Amino acid sequence: MTKFILLSLLTFIGTFIYGQTAKEMLSEIEVKWQLDDNGNVTIIKIVEVPDLKKDVIFNRALNYFTYNYVSGKAVVQTQDKENGLVVGKGVYDNVHGKSIDAWHILRVDVKDGRARVMLTLTEYEKKKDGGNTPPSYASTKVAEEYPINEEGGHKTVMTKAFY
Repeated sequence: MTKFILLSLLTFIGTFIYGQTAKEMLSEIEVKWQLDDNGNVTIIKIVEVPDLKKDVIFNRALNYFTYNYVSGKAVVQTQDKENGLVVGKGVYDNVHGKSIDAWHILRVDVKDGRARVMLTLTEYEKKKDGGNTPPSYASTKVAEEYPINEEGGHKTVMTKAFY
């Protein structure tokens, strides 16, 4: 389960994007995401594991959060074993170069034999170098940026960050 979640995240939020054009990248992920009611980008994946009980899947999901949410910016917000729910909020550092990070919410719902994994991208945090001064940061919602918003600027950079 841990490996699957990690591979899924890397598939959708990869950092090894060199060699592809922005159009190729967008066409590759075109049908894998949707906008939720809050304007956030959401990716949903159902994982079938017929031989595993709910408690085992829950513990594996929790282990994923334990080992991967280690920065001060990442937290497990909900951990409900009875209802089979784990929700964490964190940040993917450097989704494009060293200047753009992506905040996300990862939700895992488990039942006997399956898990639903929902990854929601909420906002970008852009770092602006200040030369001799400390850097400044600006946050924008993912839906306000290209490619979700066709009028968003920096099309190639934001496409690569979104990918």
